[in-house]
Amino acid sequence: MTQRYDVAIAGGGPAGAAAAWQAVQTGARVVVLDKADFPRDKPCGDGLTPRAVSLVQKMGLADEITKFHRVDGVTIFSPSQWELSFPRRPGMPNHGYCIARRDLDTLLLEHARSAGAEVRQSAEVAGPVVDEDGRVAGLTLKSGERVLADAVIAADGAYSPVKRALKLTSRYNGYSAIAIRAEMQANRPDSDSLAIHLKLAFQKDQLPGYGWVFPMGGGRINVGLGYVNTYKRWQQINATQLLGEFVASLPPEWELPAINELHKAKAVQGWRLPMGFTAWPPWRPGVLFAGDALGAARPASGAGISKALQSGLAAGECAVAALVNGGPDDFTNYQQRITSIWGREYRQGRLFHRLAGIPAVANAGVHLLDGVNQAKSLARLPFREDTRSAS
Repeated sequence: MTQRYDVAIAGGGPAGAAAAWQAVQTGARVVVLDKADFPRDKPCGDGLTPRAVSLVQKMGLADEITKFHRVDGVTIFSPSQWELSFPRRPGMPNHGYCIARRDLDTLLLEHARSAGAEVRQSAEVAGPVVDEDGRVAGLTLKSGERVLADAVIAADGAYSPVKRALKLTSRYNGYSAIAIRAEMQANRPDSDSLAIHLKLAFQKDQLPGYGWVFPMGGGRINVGLGYVNTYKRWQQINATQLLGEFVASLPPEWELPAINELHKAKAVQGWRLPMGFTAWPPWRPGVLFAGDALGAARPASGAGISKALQSGLAAGECAVAALVNGGPDDFTNYQQRITSIWGREYRQGRLFHRLAGIPAVANAGVHLLDGVNQAKSLARLPFREDTRSAS
């Protein structure tokens, strides 16, 4: 039997859960469909910036996230060391957290369920239902079941089945990063800082990317690296080998495992990170895109969780507003919201993305950060987030 909802959401990650939570605040009948059974792991750096924390707080989870490992700043290695505190901003926290995605995503999805959304796990979306006018009118599951809805939110990840089925293109499709990480035990005290290593090289070329060491609490750390695809030889890079070299460069007293041990333990995970809006405009009649399906990660740094939450909240609100005031054929309100909040930031980020792919420019940038008096201010730029709200 075909069911019908006000809003059907493909994907139960941060973007989908945030969209569902936001949409049910108005009394909308909402369903979230995800192929996984939660809790499930997801490759990620596992770091929540102050912006991400503020959005989780907005969703009513301020007390819950305090149970995780707090961080108060960023340590930049360029290779000189710079200690940067998160800035104090009115109405915003001045700290972040490190939370494994298996815990964060489950927390967010269960919160959406508690708010009134129907959550269906082990329900893999195969693609959209498209009506005779070409409007997205629901979702088709791998089982063959159809779920109809007045509005669909595609929060179904970097390889979005909804986006692929609609054969969408965007002038920003080429912007992406490759990331790889492993979680491991370290013989060191838990830090209260996110560590960012800018000196990342491939065959003497300065790579457009960085390595990270994020403290997870309990002596565990998330170690990873990422680089953007504007570097002309990015396809030649063996990401696992590069990660192994990075892990080996960290202090020997940490007693970290070798990359082959991490690989055997299946601790190494890689992923592709679309960024800079790979679905643009961010809607088509009947459907809005959020999170990685939108390509919402920041082009300058690859930060994705805050942008997934922000785009999900905006999509949930704008979908319901459009249904109430005009219908599902026009979600221009969502495009206007995204443009007003992120337009300038992402234009600058895409320029940064292109320039950083040139080894000489990337190398000069690292030398500049390492040597000038304003290094602390400059080092903030790739990690600074817009202070405007998504609502």
